[in-house]
Amino acid sequence: MNRMFGAAGVSAVYGATSYALIAWAEGPKASRAYLAAFVRSYDSFVSLALMLGTTFIVYRTQNLIPETIERAFAGEPDLWLSDYSMYRERFMSRQRSLMIVAVYMTIAFATFSVCRFGLSPIGNLSMLLCACVQYGLGVYVGRKLCYVGMMLHALLGVEVRKNLFQDRSLDLINLYVHIISSLTLIFVYVHMHGYYSGPFKYDTILGDAPRTLLILPVFVATPVLLLFNFYPRIVLRQLYSQSIDFEIKRLQTLIQNEDLTAFEKKSYVLEVDKMSRDELRYSLQLSLGDLPIGITLAVMLLQPLIGK
Repeated sequence: MNRMFGAAGVSAVYGATSYALIAWAEGPKASRAYLAAFVRSYDSFVSLALMLGTTFIVYRTQNLIPETIERAFAGEPDLWLSDYSMYRERFMSRQRSLMIVAVYMTIAFATFSVCRFGLSPIGNLSMLLCACVQYGLGVYVGRKLCYVGMMLHALLGVEVRKNLFQDRSLDLINLYVHIISSLTLIFVYVHMHGYYSGPFKYDTILGDAPRTLLILPVFVATPVLLLFNFYPRIVLRQLYSQSIDFEIKRLQTLIQNEDLTAFEKKSYVLEVDKMSRDELRYSLQLSLGDLPIGITLAVMLLQPLIGK
C-alpha cells in the first residue's frame, strides 16, 4: 500500500508540475483545461498512479520468482538443463524490457497524436507523455508475467526428486501471479475506460478511426491475464502431483521393515495418497475469488461494443 500511495504522489506531482508550467507559459485558461483533462476527462491521474505502483512492485519483487524456484529445486541439475535458465535470463534482461517498452511507447505516441487531445501545445505534450508512459509501464508488467509463465512451463520438463508439496514450496508463485495480474487488470480497465471514453478531437483526415486503436491494451492484456492468472495452478498441480508420487514411493520403502501386515501397509499408503491428492485438489481449484477477474475481463472486452 505504501508503494501505491507513493505512486499516487508521483502522479500528483506530475500533474501539478505540468499544471504550473502551463499556467506560467500559456495562461490560466489553458492550465485549467489541462487539469480537467488529466484528472477527470481521461482519468489519467488514477491510471498513471495505478500503473506506476504496479510497475514499482513488480520491479522490486522480480527476484522473488526465480529465488522461489531455485530454492525449491536446489541441488537439481535438471533445472539448469531445461529451458528455465533461458527464460530466467530473458525475464531479468533490462535490455529486452527497454526494447519492448520503447516499441509500445512509439505505438502510443502515434495513436494519441492522431486522436488529438485538443489542448494547448504544452497541455497536449503533457497528456501525450503521460499516455505513452502508461503504455510502456503496462507492457513492462505484461512482459514480466509472460516470462513467469514461461519459467513455470519449463519446470514441467524437470524431474521432481523431493517432496515439494509437504512445505508447499512453490505456493508463493501462485499468490504472486494472482496479485500482480489482479493489479494489472485494474489499471488496464481504468486506462481503457478513461481514454476510450475520453473527449478526443479526432480532427485529422482519419476521423475517429484511430479510436479503435485505444482498445489495443485490452486485446494485448486479455490473453496474458487469462493465461498467466490460471496457468500457474496447472503447473503447480502437476509438480505437486509428482512430489506426492515421490513421497509415496519413499513411504513404501520406509515401511517395508515395519511390523505390519501387507494389508496394513497397503492401507496406510493408500490413505496417505488419498489425503494428499484431496488436499492438492482443493487447494488449487478455482474459487469464487477468481470470478471478479473473469467478469472484469468480459466487461473490458464488451464495453467498446456496448458504447458504440
